[in-house]
Amino acid sequence: MEKKIRILGTNIFENGESIEIADDGSVRLPLQAGQKALFVKAANGYKIIPVVADVKKIYIEPTTFCNFDCITCIRSSWIEEHAHMEWATFERILAGMAELPQLESVFFGGFGEPLTHPRFFDMLQAVKERGLKAEMITNGSFLSEEIINRLLDLQLDGIFVSFDSPDAAEYNEIRPGGDFNDVYQNVVNLERIKKLRKTKKPALGIEFVAMKKNFARLPKLIRMAWDLHASHVIVSNLLPYHESMKDEIVYDTDDTGLLGGILVAHRAQMSAMKLRTERYCKFINDKSMSINYKGEVCPCYALMHAYKCYIYGREKQMYPCYLGNVNTKSLKEIWQDRGYINFREAVEDFKFPSCTDCRGLDGCNYTEDNSMDCWGNSPSCAECLWARRIIACP
Repeated sequence: MEKKIRILGTNIFENGESIEIADDGSVRLPLQAGQKALFVKAANGYKIIPVVADVKKIYIEPTTFCNFDCITCIRSSWIEEHAHMEWATFERILAGMAELPQLESVFFGGFGEPLTHPRFFDMLQAVKERGLKAEMITNGSFLSEEIINRLLDLQLDGIFVSFDSPDAAEYNEIRPGGDFNDVYQNVVNLERIKKLRKTKKPALGIEFVAMKKNFARLPKLIRMAWDLHASHVIVSNLLPYHESMKDEIVYDTDDTGLLGGILVAHRAQMSAMKLRTERYCKFINDKSMSINYKGEVCPCYALMHAYKCYIYGREKQMYPCYLGNVNTKSLKEIWQDRGYINFREAVEDFKFPSCTDCRGLDGCNYTEDNSMDCWGNSPSCAECLWARRIIACP
């Protein structure tokens, strides 16, 4: 039966259907028992936003420790401690997963090397026991035969290995603490053991951070990835975290022509090389949440920590956006919080100014950090290079 309810500000109402406002201020819509939604004013009237636990992917940062000291890393402007996620915090995340009926996958990553966590394999096992897809990113240095076999035993679905150059000397310069030959051989062994055990999992992905220093070697890296039987290659642009790296960006060049053709032919995901009008948030549109090592739930990777970066040579202070901590609230409570829903709605429609190419950029103090923009958004995603598809991640 169709019911009639009167609009009372921004209260929570039943259902999530499109609505029309009648002359008397009432709204007509079909109701389903138990459903809730937010009633909000939109650009062309009003809309109902369903309040549902529809998280599909969770990014977990097991640790902020790493045995490498890469010149591209956020640690160049790090102002936080290095620490492992406490097991009690991870258990709270596990408990919260039970309340997310649409959850499909968990990705272990963040700003640390997951395999340095002393209980990483317990984490992986717990996720797989819940019937979820599990993926990770690694620098590849810990992939001994023993570790590889444990990952296969636990049926890890996907593994991304960071390779910022196909040349040993250049790789070692970009990634101090690592050794190209060791990492390369580890990946060769991974594929060899997969073949011996007659399994295609974990699917191998390669991630490459493009900068002036290494961009010319990208075709060679694609061929290397092909030889390693990688099923996916992600080419991200550099986000400089230190002033010494700000002139290394290459995303003012053309992204068409021969290079793009090679990448597409080898199933690579190539970041944009110029600012585009369209903005799209992978994290919001994929219905994902990110959880840092402290258990803080964040909308995305970019808002997990405090750090400085350089946007087209301009220094910008980034502050984290914490929407709730799993040690005090459930994942469902945090996801369905009105503030988080409103933030996702704003990002989905990308209701933010475009600071990066604004004619009033010079002298504007709103661009000094991400705390607020000239439209009143807090935090502001106005200069997010992930949304511009210039920066990419798995």
